[in-house]
Amino acid sequence: MFTERMRKLELLVLKRDMDDVLRYLGFSGCVQLITENRSEKDLDPEEKGIVELKIKVDSVSRFLGIDPATGEASGSIDREQMVLESEKLIDGLKDMLDEESRLLQLKLSLRQTADELSAFANLKVSFSELEHLTYLTFRLGTVAEEKLAELSLLLEKRALIVRLNKPGFLMAISPKKGRWALDSELKKVGFKETSFPTELKGVPSEVLPSVARDLESVENALRELEQKKAEFRTREGSRVASLLHSLNLAVSIDTVKQGLASTGSVNRVSGWVPRRRFTEVVEGLAELTQGRIAIRAFEPEELPDVKSGKTKVPVVIKHGPLTRSFERMVFSYSVPLYGSIDPTPFVAAIFIVLFAIMFGDVGQGFVGLLLGLLINSGKLRGFESWRRKGFGLIFIVVGLASMLTGFLYGSFFANEEFFVPATRFLTQHLFGTPMDRFITIQGSSERILIFFGFTLGVGVIINSIGLIINFINLVRQKKWESAFLSKTGLTGAFFFWYVLSVALRMILGGRIMAFDFMLIALPLLVLFFREPLYHLLTGKRPLLKEGLFNFIMEGIVEILESVIYYISNSVSFVRVAAFALAHAVLSLIVFKMSDMLAAAPGGIIFQIFIIIIGNAIIIILEGLIVTIQVVRLQYYEFFSKFFTESGEEFHPFTLHSSGGSK
Repeated sequence: MFTERMRKLELLVLKRDMDDVLRYLGFSGCVQLITENRSEKDLDPEEKGIVELKIKVDSVSRFLGIDPATGEASGSIDREQMVLESEKLIDGLKDMLDEESRLLQLKLSLRQTADELSAFANLKVSFSELEHLTYLTFRLGTVAEEKLAELSLLLEKRALIVRLNKPGFLMAISPKKGRWALDSELKKVGFKETSFPTELKGVPSEVLPSVARDLESVENALRELEQKKAEFRTREGSRVASLLHSLNLAVSIDTVKQGLASTGSVNRVSGWVPRRRFTEVVEGLAELTQGRIAIRAFEPEELPDVKSGKTKVPVVIKHGPLTRSFERMVFSYSVPLYGSIDPTPFVAAIFIVLFAIMFGDVGQGFVGLLLGLLINSGKLRGFESWRRKGFGLIFIVVGLASMLTGFLYGSFFANEEFFVPATRFLTQHLFGTPMDRFITIQGSSERILIFFGFTLGVGVIINSIGLIINFINLVRQKKWESAFLSKTGLTGAFFFWYVLSVALRMILGGRIMAFDFMLIALPLLVLFFREPLYHLLTGKRPLLKEGLFNFIMEGIVEILESVIYYISNSVSFVRVAAFALAHAVLSLIVFKMSDMLAAAPGGIIFQIFIIIIGNAIIIILEGLIVTIQVVRLQYYEFFSKFFTESGEEFHPFTLHSSGGSK
């Protein structure tokens, strides 16, 4: 029912044991380290060398195509051995790396050359001859295809336009004396000039095959190199992956070390650990270091910073698979305070109940059930993150709940006649009277009012749970004023419950009595006099901290706010009945529309089409709306009762199998 108990752990660790200790804590994943902010320059030369080696070995593994995840963690981190192996690996592959770099550069150069030559493939004149012509000017470049006709017209009889092999690529030739006019006209059509390839000599049509042969030779050399890499990968791949894994671990550990206090030979490590894991961690550390470690433990209540509220104890909550699926709904709103009641189980139950009331249909619920099963199976591509977050289980449970309420409503894929024979049989044997459905939410106004009253009752239960959680939390935190004298404390709860009892009595035929007014007014008066009453009981002075006028205004506002707060929080649950009725009405509309097409030619086909499309719209659109409404009711009506202060979520130091940290 409550957040997990925590302990603060303080360790004094010899520097020679630090790698092993942090590695142990990282893979245990149960300690939130307390670190300081320190700059990157605090890395010593050895640690900087490890970072550089890690970058180089990472490049080597990518060069060889080795998956780092295939590496296995070694028992401990031997930095000397890592450095020796890394340097040996890098030196052994240097020639292969250089050769690939040379071949790739040559391949790129040859491709560019071939690309340039392809534009002049039909040119039968050597580039050197074009460069030394005395009386002609050449311009080489590109023009938009739609501008070529305009350019030809502009330069008619003044220049020769030669289209080359590439679209929009051309060569313009004019006498030397007309080069200014040539440039002017080319500019008008957006001509983009390029230069002749300076490194190319000879006739393009003769040079191009030679370049192609050179390119093929380079491709063959690269394939041979790939074969060598594959052989090396087969022979040494796991060793390289393990080396990279160890380097990643070392770098992650060095990063953590930067935030730890240290002296010449000792580091101080402190952090929070769940009490249920404390003994396991301490015994593991003592065995790992063979007793070369000093360990101290503190209960949160012993720490001055925790008592004063300066430091918040991180919050851990432990749940089964279903309740865990709803954790993000709680934490996205706020984190419970340490030592308070964990609201997640209530959130899970409330979500399922409210969703089922608003979305009751056996067929549509079965679709949700199937979707949840598919998500959990991992067969739906793109839904893997949903499976990890537990959404599949949520779909399964709300689907089953919707099927149950759908059977009570007598609805199957929006058809309210499907279950009538079965329901009549069951009700005849259970109650002695056959009924078309167990619960009828449409029809007479009396039935509708009863259903609205039922959802208001559900809202009262949910609001009451929130008030009880808040009262218990405040008492545990010793916040006596808020626990007893606030609108969400015992005084406000008494007002809320007593007004409800009077209203229920009147609905059942009773009448309001004189003492009822007194008992309703009493908690409102306590709220009005909250400040001086608390100061009087605790001996604080002055009784009115902000003066008489402010006290009166604040008291009036407190009373009005409390009354409006409880009315709005209760009436808000009427939307549950409203959406349940909307769901039933939409279902009715679907079948009314299908009945209208029954007599038309091919009516059965249109009926099936309308029913399928109508149900799809209801499942997607109303399913989304109902989900939003359930979340809204929890956030605004339930959470507002007890989430007055946010805690700190537990983030343990974790080393991954790939060597990274979190």
